[in-house]
Amino acid sequence: MITFFFWPFMILSILISILGLIFNKHRLLYVSAALIIPLSLYLAATPAFELWGLIFPFFYIGSALYIKKGKRIIALFLNSPNYFIIGWLGYVVLNQ
Repeated sequence: MITFFFWPFMILSILISILGLIFNKHRLLYVSAALIIPLSLYLAATPAFELWGLIFPFFYIGSALYIKKGKRIIALFLNSPNYFIIGWLGYVVLNQ
């Protein structure tokens, strides 16, 4: 069941987080954090990431807190690891 929602949730988390950054809506970033949990659990189960995979939802949560404070640039930098990991994972999957 998780594999069915895996890719749509990742893409949706990126889109919703971008909307949250554009419109300064911290609640959208909390939704993005919930949507990235399947990816986070998947990465935590791989030997390359181990427990580091569990960090990715917290980047969105931290970003939401900075959006709430009105610090959009810091929020954008906190989102960038999530964008990078999803982009990297998509690159790896598509090039195999």
